[in-house]
Amino acid sequence: MGLGLECVACHASAAKSTRAEDNNLPSKQVCLDCHQDVTIKAPRETAVARFNHEKHVAMLRCLDCHHQIDQSDVTSKANFPAMAECMACHSKVDMPESCYFCHAKSMRLTPADHVADFIDSHSRKKHSAAERASCEVCHGPEFHCAGCH
Repeated sequence: MGLGLECVACHASAAKSTRAEDNNLPSKQVCLDCHQDVTIKAPRETAVARFNHEKHVAMLRCLDCHHQIDQSDVTSKANFPAMAECMACHSKVDMPESCYFCHAKSMRLTPADHVADFIDSHSRKKHSAAERASCEVCHGPEFHCAGCH
């Protein structure tokens, strides 16, 4: 922190990483070049099945997605992008096929409130702008209620 290092100085593999399961954490030896003692934990499990850092690094800065990670002593969920942020660029949505471009087909992606009679029960109530915004996270910014109702 505060050394002015680029992220790839330690996370060198991220620039060429093309798979979500790639471990882009630095090796212990890389850390020991600057730190006296360090424990490297296993990477966190991720909600994505496919992700290409190489393509994203070419267009974005690391901090565009890994929020304030340069100011963190430990990482948390807050340092990683929410799906709504991904949707800002990846806005072409074709439910449910486009979900599986990034997520595994084995993942349960629907919210808990999307029960068997969701379309019928959901369509009977009026929705606020905030509720509509939450729909856009999965259904995309071009989403129109009339598309389902």
